[in-house]
Formats: sequence, structure tokens, C-alpha cells
Amino acid sequence: MTSTSTRPGRVRRSLALLGALALATTLAACGGDGDAATSDSGKPVLRVGVQKDGIRAILKQAELLEDLPYEIEWSEFTAGPPIVEAASADQIDVAWVGSTPPIFGAAADADFKIVAAVVERDSHSDSVLVPEGSDIKSVEDLKGKKVAVGRGTSSHGMLIKALNRAGLGLDDIEVNYLAPADGLAAFTSGAVDAWVVWDPFVTQAIQEADAVEIAGGAPDDNGLQFEIASSKSLEETDTREMIVDFVDRVRQGFAWAVDNHEAWGKAWAEESGLPESTTTVVTENKKSDVGPVTDEIIEASQHLADLFTEAGELPTTIDFSSIVEPGIVK
Repeated sequence: MTSTSTRPGRVRRSLALLGALALATTLAACGGDGDAATSDSGKPVLRVGVQKDGIRAILKQAELLEDLPYEIEWSEFTAGPPIVEAASADQIDVAWVGSTPPIFGAAADADFKIVAAVVERDSHSDSVLVPEGSDIKSVEDLKGKKVAVGRGTSSHGMLIKALNRAGLGLDDIEVNYLAPADGLAAFTSGAVDAWVVWDPFVTQAIQEADAVEIAGGAPDDNGLQFEIASSKSLEETDTREMIVDFVDRVRQGFAWAVDNHEAWGKAWAEESGLPESTTTVVTENKKSDVGPVTDEIIEASQHLADLFTEAGELPTTIDFSSIVEPGIVK
């Protein structure tokens, strides 16, 4: 692995906005009873979970939120694991998460389904970061070091795969399971030796804190993410139809963003408070395609789930194919 970032256009900025980005508040969504809620306008309501991930910005800029036959109730979360929990509790209908939260959700017997795959074309959504000047130059050098990562996040998955490839396991490092805001604080204060996290946190940490990427992309990171939905929402005919429509709009949005990433980046900056210099780098890197969950994706995800089980991170073995709901996206 190289000891410098392979992503272009990164410059130093203030750290304050990254901390603000990480301090997202989980909003209470409407509890469900199997029937779609109705807004004051009489339209049905689709409850959508988001992170500070730019999804709202991409849909708005692509004009895909206009003339909707339903209203959207947005609920914001700090990371994927609480989104899976909210879907299981029927507090949201549909949301976008990383590759690993569904695995931990399945192991906890959460009541949700994966309805579509989102694949980044550069296969690079998570990175292992170290401070500038660190003597850690590769994943092998992490042995015996303190590493911050969000438990059950895509970065957790990337870390275990990277360690496995290097002949190491989680027991060979001192893992600090921290949410992004706490991970940032630990990283910048020197309380940990490395931080494994996803974009836009990666890009901003490199721009603002002179972080250095020592691992990222294939073969440890396949850029795989998922659209998930509440099982109860999928069972309700009208809500299922809204989920099908919404996921197709997400597909259209990412297709639009391939040639319009700068417009997406500008809108994301306005929405999130991040510097436009950060979001435009991230949106160029996050060119993605939305499609069905293929056999290849299921096989790769099952391999990751098995690594977690072997490492003692999951209470039971899971069958990844059992949490996939076909037919939502073609």
C-alpha cells in the first residue's frame, strides 16, 4: 500500500466543519403499523433515513424531488448501524447504508431487507488513515497499535478484510470502537494511532488534519453499499410501491451525478456545511451505479460476514442471501 493518498485535490482546511458533520442528530420518525402515514396534504408519507451523505442534495439537484406522488419525511442518523435498527423497528421505510451494517443487523435478527446495491466505480469508500509523519506505513504496521473505527460500519468491514490480507486479526490491534466525531477527536489528539473511516470524513481529514492514507480501495474495499427497507414497509402494498419509486429516483440521481458531480458537490456543501472544496472531491470519487443485488455481491458479502463470525464479532453465522429482497430494482 502507498503511504500517501491517491485522491486528488486535497488541501488543508479548518477542522471545525468535520466535527460538525459528525455530530448528526438522530431524528424520531413516525412509528409504523403497516399502513403508510398520510401528510396534511393528503399524500402518503415515505420515511427516508439519511446520513450526512449528500443523498438529498443529489436528488434535489437532479430535480427528482419535484412533483412527487408522496411526501418524504427525512430522518438523519450518524451512521449505518442505527439506520438498520430504525428500519427494524419500523421507524423508517427506506435508507442507504454501507456494506457492513446489514451483516450486523442480520446477526441481531433485525427485521429489514436489502433492496438494492450501490457500487462506487472506484471501489473506494473507506480508508485507513494515520497522522502525517507516522511510522505506520502499511496495514502490517498496525500490529499492536490503537485503531479507531465505528463498530458495525463499512469501515469495520474494510479493516477486518485488510487485517486478514496482512495475516493479522482484530486481536492483533487495540480496537477503539468510536463514532465519527469521537474517532476524529481521538485521531487528532493522538489518542489512537490510526483511524478507519469513510468519505467525506476521509477527504476532510486529509485536507484539514494532514492525515495520510495507508490503505483504501481494492482488494480491501469494494465500494459496496446498499439500499435497505423495513420488512413491514415492504409488506404494505402502497409503501412498497413508494419504495420502488424512491429507489429508482436514487438510481436516476447517481446516473445524473456521473456528469454533474460539481453541481452535486456544491449542493451537498450548502446542505451539510462542508467546504465545497471537500464535497466536490468526494462527489467526483463517488460516481456510483444502483442496481440489483447480484450473486457476486451476495458471495462477497457472505465472505465478509464469515470473516466477522470467525473473528468472534458476530453472535451467530448468517446467511446473507436471506436478507435480500429481489424485485425492487431491475
